[in-house]
Amino acid sequence: MVPVLAERSVRGDGQARRAAGANRRTGRRAQRAVGREDRADRAPGEPRRRAPAVDRRSPRSVVRSVDDVRLRARVAAVTTRATARLTWLAAVLQWIASPTRTTRRKTVKRRTLLALALCALAAVHTTTFSQPARPSPLPGLHAAAEIARDVYGIAHIRARNDHDLYFMQGWVHAQDRLFQMDVSRRRASGTLAELLGPAALAGDIELRTIGIRRAAERSMAVISQEAREALEAYAAGVNAFVASGAPLPPEYQALEITRFAPWTALDSMTIAKSITFGLSFGLDDLDNTIALQTYTAVFDPVLGPGTGRTLFSEDLWRSQPFYPASTVPDASAATAFAARRAAEWGGGHASAAQLAKQYRERIRELPFFKHRLDRDNRPGSNQWAVSGRNTTTGLPLVANDPHLALDQPSTFYPIHLTAGSVDAMGSGFAGVPFVIVGQTRHIAWGATVSPLDVTDLYLEQIVPDATSPSGISTIYQGRPEHVIPIPESYRVNVIGDGVPDNLAAVPPGGSVPAATLVVPRRNNGPIVQLDLASGSALSVQYTGSSGTREVDTFWTWNRARNLDDFRRGLQWFDSGTQNFAYADIDGHIAYFAASEVPVREDLQAGTVAGLPPWFIRNGTGGNEWLPVQHPQPGQAIPYEILPADEMPHLIDPRAGWFVNANNDPAGTALDNNPLNQLRPGGGLYYLNAGYDFGLRAQRITDLLRAKLAAGPVSFGDMQSMQADVVLPDAQFFVPLIAQALARAKTSSSPLLASFAPQPGIVEAVGRLSAWKRTAPTGIAEGFDAADLNGVRTAPTNDEIAESVAATIYSVWRGQFIRNTIDATLAGVPLPPGVTLPRPGSQLAMTALKALLERPQPGVGASGINFFNAPAASAEDRRDVLILKSLADALARLAGPPFQAAFGGSTNQNDYRWGKLHRVVLDHPLGGPFSVPPAFGALPHPLGASLPGLPTDGGFGVVDASNHDPRAQDANAFMFGSGPVNRFVAEAGRPAVRAESVWPGGTSALPGNPFYLNLLPRYLTNDTVPLLFGRDDLRHDLHSVTRFVPAN
Repeated sequence: MVPVLAERSVRGDGQARRAAGANRRTGRRAQRAVGREDRADRAPGEPRRRAPAVDRRSPRSVVRSVDDVRLRARVAAVTTRATARLTWLAAVLQWIASPTRTTRRKTVKRRTLLALALCALAAVHTTTFSQPARPSPLPGLHAAAEIARDVYGIAHIRARNDHDLYFMQGWVHAQDRLFQMDVSRRRASGTLAELLGPAALAGDIELRTIGIRRAAERSMAVISQEAREALEAYAAGVNAFVASGAPLPPEYQALEITRFAPWTALDSMTIAKSITFGLSFGLDDLDNTIALQTYTAVFDPVLGPGTGRTLFSEDLWRSQPFYPASTVPDASAATAFAARRAAEWGGGHASAAQLAKQYRERIRELPFFKHRLDRDNRPGSNQWAVSGRNTTTGLPLVANDPHLALDQPSTFYPIHLTAGSVDAMGSGFAGVPFVIVGQTRHIAWGATVSPLDVTDLYLEQIVPDATSPSGISTIYQGRPEHVIPIPESYRVNVIGDGVPDNLAAVPPGGSVPAATLVVPRRNNGPIVQLDLASGSALSVQYTGSSGTREVDTFWTWNRARNLDDFRRGLQWFDSGTQNFAYADIDGHIAYFAASEVPVREDLQAGTVAGLPPWFIRNGTGGNEWLPVQHPQPGQAIPYEILPADEMPHLIDPRAGWFVNANNDPAGTALDNNPLNQLRPGGGLYYLNAGYDFGLRAQRITDLLRAKLAAGPVSFGDMQSMQADVVLPDAQFFVPLIAQALARAKTSSSPLLASFAPQPGIVEAVGRLSAWKRTAPTGIAEGFDAADLNGVRTAPTNDEIAESVAATIYSVWRGQFIRNTIDATLAGVPLPPGVTLPRPGSQLAMTALKALLERPQPGVGASGINFFNAPAASAEDRRDVLILKSLADALARLAGPPFQAAFGGSTNQNDYRWGKLHRVVLDHPLGGPFSVPPAFGALPHPLGASLPGLPTDGGFGVVDASNHDPRAQDANAFMFGSGPVNRFVAEAGRPAVRAESVWPGGTSALPGNPFYLNLLPRYLTNDTVPLLFGRDDLRHDLHSVTRFVPAN
């Protein structure tokens, strides 16, 4: 048995429990039968039905001896660990011997890996999961504490006081995720090169510039005493584990590092601030400015003034989403704030675009910034809640699946914390205390990203100034203001010389600055691009640069008993721009958009001075954030912010449900103009210029409405919706493909009619017309939601047909974008060195929908025709390009671009989606550390030429697994982000009950029985119960480790 499947042997038969209804699954045979029956008879587009599941409050149908469970668990764990270590060792030795051995980010020397392999061999016999007969003395503890591991690897920490609770959480995190923690604190601090070597230096420079650790220092000064003590206790626990004599994780041997720098409370705060940074820091202003100014410069002289702006705002970079789902209006039938005529806005300075291009080029490949630039691959998430009046049990339900990077180890870490008033279980981040999303006994909550605009970029005027510490100043309203330098020094780990702990200093010069330059007026934000020759610079103003108190939010929520407690904690959530979904045992559901959103001075005056906030703004005056005039409870940033009653929110909405999937929460951008609404007291009401394009939100909303029309919603319905893999954009485009072929068959136009007799096109359109719009893998090696608990089975004929159609459509989509928008922009004559920016994937899809719906399809509001087929008449151009794109897609599928997947086959039945749609869980060191191959624990199912795990899903599906829609070869449909946790909770008495799953295991150590144990369940959309009660844990216990103070 391979290690990744070891969890099933630990658990034993009969313990897989679902919580979707009142009946228990009686075995895997019954589960499989239900799955097959469902696949055969469910309606087109309907998600799979989950088999009936046990209500965990009901009597058990399988009674087992607790002692027997413990014995089997312990024996299986020790045996599995030893076997896995040997398997892992063999994989390491094989990798060392390979002449083509490489990692994604760097090459590791042969002798280093040999040392690593020898360490692994020793660990086979020295590292076990034991249950000592007596408690172990542990320096730093104040009282007795215990760590109980359940059979899924989740630690349940029980302590007698807060200090020991967070001390033990630090211990457990370090035990399971020490290297991940080290990477997280160093990346955010700008010292990652001291661990990973020179390749990480460029990222360090940019992260030091942004100043996450500086902001963390400010936050340490403003958080509550209780939160500070929790961070300090956590740090002590991390250091206690490192001092206990446990070997460092294997990555350190590979990097020739033997010492671990002591953990500090500031390290945890820095990670916390980096998380909120990753969720809220926005750089859309860069691409928006580059596109607007380039379009204006190219098209206005030829087509008239204003063409470039219209092309940007009305045609290609629309604020309006693809689908109109909106959280508050859909759930409450409320309208947005009073609408007025759109505010007029002016132009920008040409030098802003040039500086933006230079800065973008410098950071575009840096991992920490890449997703901030790529609108299509940013953190997302789904959440929805249903009130008890609409559920089968009469109890509120809430579902949440946050979408972040799918890495190894997994981004989230599950844990249960109990001490005093704390009894919380759910997911958090290794390196930071607390449960971040999950449940207490009384409440459950989840989170999605709310794309609120809390970052502004400014074009600054720079002048020499001998009185300034940096020698330069910015100009604001005609007066100089000093730019403050912060000295920097950088070091890199020298890897491969055989010398441990060998750090080399990097002297300043070239791309390595001697100092970071800070503009105090910009909330102590940095200058990110400087051009002394032109006297200009780009600066960044971001709310998260202030000292903020998000950790107090989670300290409060981990003790929450009701909605008042939750709302009290919400006032400390100052940055991070989140939507929170809530349910409690008192029957309430609620939704809150949370963050401090600054009020801009010109917008509050009812005007737009120059360019609006989604472009680079004028730093010399007129576009400032207003100083505080009406302080809000718990406010952190020193600027005027929107009060809580102006932030989108719902409490027990009239509809009895709500949905959020990063879509427009208040409906302010649904008309494609985010600046035509007023605040209640005056001033323009502005949240953001654009949100997710609404495919997931609309699909969830449609599913929920359909289910409610048929009857109440169950726990299992919520889980099935999370597993939905219908391609929502296909609902719009596929009928147009069918119409195009129908017109071709009767057309008198030779060009359009030429497509009608082509057998491949006729077959493909037939497949698409019969398609239910789902995207299963269609291969036995693939992981599908119709499989159970990670056990893959051969696909049915229906799944194969659906899979082939998903492939054809997904390749067609990319060709259609390329043959319309991309071809039009590429065909414009341009001066040397000028390139017309292409809209990203979401923007391109939204633009195509808008172009197709215009009175003259393809001709934008700018007057530019994007449906260029010169030999076709105006009425035929749309259909010619649709069918040409299908012909191009079929030619590519049968040609060299897809040779690795389909071998040049022209048989459309060979075009299985699972051959293309795959994921690799990336590790910072790449190579065998990533999954697959996970040191042989989970090899690439399709071989090295098609790396990764084949999964169902696709672009825009609810079960988020986005690839590049422009993809046009076999390895371009892979994805790297998605749900890092799936969570469904039912809020009933005596306590909330929930199920969840994560993409991996709790341990990051190869060979550990909890290394990848939950990954199979995750890949097939199955879950495990959160064993919140003592009785639940007693029946599914793996081990208990008890500690007492050393004195």
